[in-house]
Amino acid sequence: MANIGVMGTGYVGLTTAVCFSELGHKVVGFDIDIKKVNTLKSGISTIHEDGMSELIVKNLNNDNLVFTDSINHISDCDFVFLCVPTPQDSDGSADLSYVIKAAKDLNKVIKKNAILVTKSTVPVNAWKDIVSTLQREDVTVVSNPEFLREGTAISDFFNPDRIVVGSLISSKAKEVAELYKQGNVTTIITDNSSAELIKYASNSFLAIKLSYVNEIAALCEAVGANANDVLFGMGEDTRIGSKFLKPGPGWGGSCFPKDVRALRVTAENNSINMSLLSAALESNEKTFRRIADKVEHELGNSLIGKKICVWGLAFKAGTDDFRDSPSIAVIERLIGRGASVVAYDPVVKKSNIESLKITSKIEESCSDVDAIVLLTEWEDFKAINPDSIKKLVKNQIIIDSRNILNRDLWMKSGFKYIGNGW
Repeated sequence: MANIGVMGTGYVGLTTAVCFSELGHKVVGFDIDIKKVNTLKSGISTIHEDGMSELIVKNLNNDNLVFTDSINHISDCDFVFLCVPTPQDSDGSADLSYVIKAAKDLNKVIKKNAILVTKSTVPVNAWKDIVSTLQREDVTVVSNPEFLREGTAISDFFNPDRIVVGSLISSKAKEVAELYKQGNVTTIITDNSSAELIKYASNSFLAIKLSYVNEIAALCEAVGANANDVLFGMGEDTRIGSKFLKPGPGWGGSCFPKDVRALRVTAENNSINMSLLSAALESNEKTFRRIADKVEHELGNSLIGKKICVWGLAFKAGTDDFRDSPSIAVIERLIGRGASVVAYDPVVKKSNIESLKITSKIEESCSDVDAIVLLTEWEDFKAINPDSIKKLVKNQIIIDSRNILNRDLWMKSGFKYIGNGW
């Protein structure tokens, strides 16, 4: 059992704090947001993650977990995890101001000979800035990137693909790895810079893969092939694998767009031209437009005065996060072409688009619309009975950008079903 402090209680910080407490460690979750701290103290999760509130209550009650807005409560911790935001700066690079401030604040607080663990996604060699800012030779800075997916973060913590820990002192890295109590999982002990780069390289590779998949889907439509079959056939090749081989309206979220741009900036700053990163970003923009084009084409090549129903606002199912959501990107293009849009999402009830109307019921979203566009792969949408919807819409047109609906069922009900890549 270890005494662990966690700086920041966002998606990564809260999951890290709660899951470490579930493993039996004594954990202090620190955040400057007093309102958030009080909510967490009451046992209510501040993020949408299945099972999170239950784990919070359990570990608050067994005294393994406390939340505080006082950084002094970190002073008894042997390990302190930095889980503060690293938003995208205006030039595409990662903004390290929150990380640097946290390091400054810890200077007089962190315990002697403690280990400071960077879990925030930071650009390569940011650990050097942290060491310089912290100014504590007795404290070892270790890099331990997170690989948590929103919507499955708890499961990902307890069942990781791998654990990556980087430090100039390998024994300190091993101490951090042992906190996870994952003896049967591949643990990669490396240096700080390599650990930081593993996170960016992984996310950027997945973004490139998704961009390729969406371009294959576009090609399938152009030549009359079936993208589902083509991508399945690709995935059966063990060198490729079946994961991340599903077409969609584009990729987004709080990590992929930000990390791809940040890695590109890092490469440019080191005189390396990683043109694949630029191509992936450009391809993603084309995918947003392509989905809007499909809608426009089905409605007579004009969206002026058309009313469009959108199903799904979150960037993926299982989360309430709509930051850099492809759904939002597509909606902005629909509205930009003259359409009015009404949306439904099982979890997301707000957006940053002023003219977007969000309804609380699926039926309300369909009322008198010219077309339905499915943009997020929520399981709820699979259960919709098309016969109950067709009486509400003006035109029986549904565009399934995720290919999750039963095509035959919707067509049998009278809908014109347009999939993605077939």
